[in-house]
Amino acid sequence: MAATGTAATTEERLDQLESRFAIEDLIARYAKGFDRQDTEMLYGIWWDDAVLDFGEAFGVHEGMEAIETAAQGFWALVPWMHHWQATPLIEIDGDRATAYVGLDCLVRHSEQGPVRVGGYYEDEFERRDGVWKFSKRMCDIQIWAPDPTYAAETEH
Repeated sequence: MAATGTAATTEERLDQLESRFAIEDLIARYAKGFDRQDTEMLYGIWWDDAVLDFGEAFGVHEGMEAIETAAQGFWALVPWMHHWQATPLIEIDGDRATAYVGLDCLVRHSEQGPVRVGGYYEDEFERRDGVWKFSKRMCDIQIWAPDPTYAAETEH
């Protein structure tokens, strides 16, 4: 972005717009990849050295192999999920960007049944060789609310 007090060139403004759309697309692909268990989509949005950080709740996963293993584990534990990600605040600085994204997610946990999840993501992106991908996604889960009316099915 142009320095304060100077006008951005058309090329700089176009780069900002194209970068913003690319980053918004990555955010959407993350949700669809997890929700549809689409490994090709989900695995294609990360740099090989990326970090997926769920903190104490679900651990920190460094590198593509760890992220792939984590996704498979999530799908085993939570076979159905639906993400709503909202109000992305994206800041772009050259070939690096950050985003703050609101999270509202409904999942079906294999043991707890329906669970509402709320919180936010803090993201880092890098553009390498003209391509934007996640370099880090940190999730702060602030709400984990199982449905109190859920009764697990039992064998008869």
